[in-house]
Amino acid sequence: MNRRTRGATTCAWAACVLGVCFGLTAAEPQPDALVFYSEECNDCRHMDEVLDELLALYPELYVTYVEESQPGAADLMWTLSSEYGVFPTNFPVIFIGNQVIIGIGRDKELQLRSAVRACVFDGCSSPLARLERDPFPLTTVLIMLAVIVVVTLLLFL
Repeated sequence: MNRRTRGATTCAWAACVLGVCFGLTAAEPQPDALVFYSEECNDCRHMDEVLDELLALYPELYVTYVEESQPGAADLMWTLSSEYGVFPTNFPVIFIGNQVIIGIGRDKELQLRSAVRACVFDGCSSPLARLERDPFPLTTVLIMLAVIVVVTLLLFL
């Protein structure tokens, strides 16, 4: 590999790392609600019926369903639970706006209906927004600059 090819490869690598570290990729829309469920869960099916009814009324609501056995699902659910300050003990676990609904019951249905209406009429942030970090933390920027300087120096020595 000659110096020019190695430099181009290093620049491409640095651009990829910066894109991944700082989220400089195309933004995907984030869901208004995240529903964590289990395939064997009868309670989940009941709340799905309620959600289906609400989605028929409010098609603009963006809901993402996450089955518990999907790779990374448990980690995401527990991370969100920590951010919301809850300890889910059964399924379904529904994160919507600033609320979380765990399990079923008439009170949970009413809570879900209220949360959906608030999200549709007043707007709500995605549950995933709680996981976003500052896109340009100073420490990460300084480390990346140091790595780029060192790699550049090594290429030209």
